[in-house]
Amino acid sequence: MDQDEGLTAVDNIVTQFSTYEDFLDSQITTVDLYYLEDESLARQLVELGYRGTGEVVKREDFEARKAAIEIAMLAERTQKK
Repeated sequence: MDQDEGLTAVDNIVTQFSTYEDFLDSQITTVDLYYLEDESLARQLVELGYRGTGEVVKREDFEARKAAIEIAMLAERTQKK
């Protein structure tokens, strides 16, 4: 995977979920919750990359891309006016 594809994947994740916690929750299965019995612990494991069904994205990266996308959308709306 080259750098452009990686950025596109993160952008897709950022636009798909409104918060980082929503993204983490999407990676947690019912089996994870059954054995761990703690949603917070399950989120931490996904965040660290030990568990989950998809790509590992750090909180800082998620929030930075979310802010960049919001700024770009705002600039686009402002230009249209």
